[in-house]
Amino acid sequence: MHTKKRITALKVGQELIELGLKVQRKEVPLDIVINEINPDFLGSVSKHIPEWEKDIEPYDRILALMEIQGISKSELARRLGISRQYVTDLLNGKKPITLKSAKKFAHALEVPVSGIIGM
Repeated sequence: MHTKKRITALKVGQELIELGLKVQRKEVPLDIVINEINPDFLGSVSKHIPEWEKDIEPYDRILALMEIQGISKSELARRLGISRQYVTDLLNGKKPITLKSAKKFAHALEVPVSGIIGM
C-alpha cells in the first residue's frame, strides 16, 4: 500500500530554504534551479502575501535571514561598516530601521529590499 505524503506550507518553506542554502554553498548550480522554477508562478505567489506576514517587523526578517545564512551580528556589522552595538540596537528595536538602512541590510544579506521590509 502506497501512502501519499502530506505536503504542508512549512515543509515547502523548509525545502526552499534548504535549496537556497545548497545554491549558496554551490552544491547546486543556480541556473539549474532557475530553469526549474516557473517565474510566472513565483510572481503570482508574491501578489498574495498573507496579512499576517505583512505584520512581520524588518528586524525579525533580518534576524531570520541571519540565522538562515549563519551570519553573526559581528559579521553583519562588519559587512555594514557599523558597530556591533548599533546592529544590536537596530535588531532590538531601539533604533528605527529606515528605508535607507533596509537597503543596506538587503545588500549585506544579498536579498531584495522586499525581503527586509516585506513588500
